[in-house]
Amino acid sequence: MHTTAGAVDGGIVGRIRALLPDLPEAQRTTAALILDDPAAAARMTILDLADACGVSTGSITRFCRTLALPGYSALRLALASDTGRSEQETWQANIGRDISEKDDIRLVASAISAGVRHAVGATLAAIDLDAVEQAASAIARARRVEICGAGGSGSMGAEFQQRVYRIGVPAWSWSDTQVALTGAALLGPDDVLLALSHSGRTREVTDLAAEAASRGATTVAVVGDLDSPLARRVDLVLATTVPDDGPGHHTVLSRHAQMAVLDLLYIAIAQRTYDQSTEAMAATSEAVRPYKHE
Repeated sequence: MHTTAGAVDGGIVGRIRALLPDLPEAQRTTAALILDDPAAAARMTILDLADACGVSTGSITRFCRTLALPGYSALRLALASDTGRSEQETWQANIGRDISEKDDIRLVASAISAGVRHAVGATLAAIDLDAVEQAASAIARARRVEICGAGGSGSMGAEFQQRVYRIGVPAWSWSDTQVALTGAALLGPDDVLLALSHSGRTREVTDLAAEAASRGATTVAVVGDLDSPLARRVDLVLATTVPDDGPGHHTVLSRHAQMAVLDLLYIAIAQRTYDQSTEAMAATSEAVRPYKHE
């Protein structure tokens, strides 16, 4: 008894991939071409596919029956369905479920606004303010501050480093893991490592925190998962809160939540180094003034 295309577990592409090693040579050629570009294969007629594979139309029909499909039309429908689902999943993974490719730009702006407000508000309402104050005090008096993060978190860390460096905090941020490990290995009890990771499961960031901790440095993490390996390894956790069901894409909104925490931390540091900060800000503003356009 034949099943319908939609009944094939994991989609037709997954079914073809699973059966590929056991297929006869002619069918294996057909399967390989389909797997290479399922969307293009879905647009082909049976004659087009047979010519592209160098096989007969009968071979294509037998391939369909191997897949428990009644014929080539069912295969095309299944491939089209898989392609559409894959594209939708890719879109949702990178953009979010609340914004479609057809939405008016005003709706997009509204969704982003709501998502950012939600993520920032939830984060600042739930954050451990005592931990923020302890982290700010440690950074304000530190001999050296190392900041680490990977991907988007690394960019956030680099921006934070520029901000605190401008107010006289001896801070460094590295994009190279080996260089960062070297820096962490040189830290001591008077130093701080600030680690950024939304998941808290980025191996290199967790390893950097562990290395710094082994040297006696104070370790701080801005992290979205309190049960993550990174959160469990550091002295102070500054948690972001981005609900999975909030408006917008979770990963994108996590950056806004991270920035809100870093803004709070930056101001707390500046408060604790008021004289140094105001003097440094004045000096740096004057240094770059000739290069700024009015």
